[in-house]
Amino acid sequence: MVATIGLHASASTWVFNVVRELMIAAVGEDQVMALYADDVSELPDEPTRAGRHLVIKSHHGSAPLDAWLAEAQPRIILSIRDPRDARISMSERFKAPIGSTAQWLANDCDRLLRLANKPHPLLRFEDRFFENDRLPQRLADHLGLRLAPALIEAIFERYRRAAVQSFAARLKDLPSERLMSFGPPRLADRVTHIHHNHIGDARSGKWRELPDPLQHELTRLFSVFLERFGYSP
Repeated sequence: MVATIGLHASASTWVFNVVRELMIAAVGEDQVMALYADDVSELPDEPTRAGRHLVIKSHHGSAPLDAWLAEAQPRIILSIRDPRDARISMSERFKAPIGSTAQWLANDCDRLLRLANKPHPLLRFEDRFFENDRLPQRLADHLGLRLAPALIEAIFERYRRAAVQSFAARLKDLPSERLMSFGPPRLADRVTHIHHNHIGDARSGKWRELPDPLQHELTRLFSVFLERFGYSP
């Protein structure tokens, strides 16, 4: 079992998909069940997942889910980003109100602060880990998977920025059973969890372009997270 847990807009979907595909390459697609869950109610029941490897993508989580994970003891991989930039990315891409995205990220930050006290791999968006062609191999090593370099390279290529943008632009061409909607105009793929407008500009430091009062408010809101992970005030 593997849980990929990250802030919204921290390239957490990249981590989820690379891990998902590494697992499939190692044991076969029929033996891997990959899904999104922030609560135990979203997990498949025990008979459904019996004998299969579970790959979970999660953001803010919940106390019951974290208790379940603590008991199950999966491999956990974390991804973070300056939440001030993440808030802008979420608002721009999903046309969500500022207050909503700030609260989503505050919840994410609280969870990541708890999890980061344990020795889980931590991927920082600002390091551009999603552009590092060596990272899939390191993730495979962390998961104890022995795969041919060509397989790992192919997985990396499928999730390059341009490849994901192209895939997202063609979501409507997927079979209907793979599509899910979160209300217009949000369309997403059930398998990869890629949205039709999944890729933003990926810039770091864009929160500094906000009006000063909003910069100060966001810095205050996320101050504990910013200090813990060494982000500039």
